[in-house]
Amino acid sequence: MKKTTMLCALALAATAAAADFSSRTLLDKPMEIGNYDVEIDLGPGVSFVKFMGRRLAVDRTEVKAGEKKSVSFTARVPGPYTTKKGDEGSNRRLKVELFTNAPQADETAFAPRVAPNPSARTIYICGDSTVEDHRNEPLGSWGLVLPAFVCKGWTTANFAKSGLAMKTFEEEGRLERVLEHLEKGDWVMIQFGHNDQKIKGEEAENGYTRRLGEWIDRIRKKGAHPVLVTPVERRGFHPAHGTQFGKSLAKYAEAVKAVAAAKGVPCVDLNDASYRMMGALGAEGSKKLQRPAGGGNVDNTHHSMYGAYEMARIVAAGLAKIPVVGDAIREPYRSFDPEKPDSESAVAIPPSGTFNNKKPAGS
Repeated sequence: MKKTTMLCALALAATAAAADFSSRTLLDKPMEIGNYDVEIDLGPGVSFVKFMGRRLAVDRTEVKAGEKKSVSFTARVPGPYTTKKGDEGSNRRLKVELFTNAPQADETAFAPRVAPNPSARTIYICGDSTVEDHRNEPLGSWGLVLPAFVCKGWTTANFAKSGLAMKTFEEEGRLERVLEHLEKGDWVMIQFGHNDQKIKGEEAENGYTRRLGEWIDRIRKKGAHPVLVTPVERRGFHPAHGTQFGKSLAKYAEAVKAVAAAKGVPCVDLNDASYRMMGALGAEGSKKLQRPAGGGNVDNTHHSMYGAYEMARIVAAGLAKIPVVGDAIREPYRSFDPEKPDSESAVAIPPSGTFNNKKPAGS
């Protein structure tokens, strides 16, 4: 299938999936760096709310005819993600979008109420393309979905970027920016491995392990709390008989768990849980978790929004088991069996942004 044909097919499929939904921008304005509580009254129908691009703020919410429901979340306006020259003024707009299948004539009915919340706790996220806030459909990541699983009074700030390893994350000045904004009581989630595999000296037992230890020390020095996440596993099945390959990131997952144990840091084992989820779905069913690559093929590293949602369910359930930060997770997402995933139709997040099915940096 040619690239243009593939992209058209993706656009048509997404349009059909979102045929009953309309979207509207409720807020789009520059804000000072900080955390803000956002509250919106939803009318009858099914609605989703996204913010700061394609980040899911409010999961599927159904309101009965003649009723309305108030939903709320806390958003982080992070400012620049790097220390690169020219990046100083970026990421200072708070944008909130509503997706609903019951448009109302009275636009003021959806006007969001926004107030600063300086006491809110921030969960910073450091990672690669499997975590990044992707701008384009059909790409997803658990970092895009996790905000919807977090209670008001807690928020996420996703500093992940495609193609980065721990070494290059440092070199871009992303870790420095995270440390610059950390406040006592904040949390930092760290998930790498996919790109570290490709850099000499960053093997699991070498630079990767050393950096994990260094990052933990630097985060704790700021009075914040690290959480290690084992790297999400790649999808892999034998083409002849459909059985699952072994784990491609096993050494990195084991290194994460070893450092977590040695340093007394909580760990979410996304690697094992994602592997078991793909095994439960099988060679064909697991394709739905992945970014469609055209011609019936899939990208075995990067996720569709359905896959992103399921990986975020794993991460949220893992966080829920950790004292203090576990309080951040909303009740419906506090437990999850990866071997009994949600159906694709039950997730069905309306698409947004532009369509660009180019494979992101890293694999």
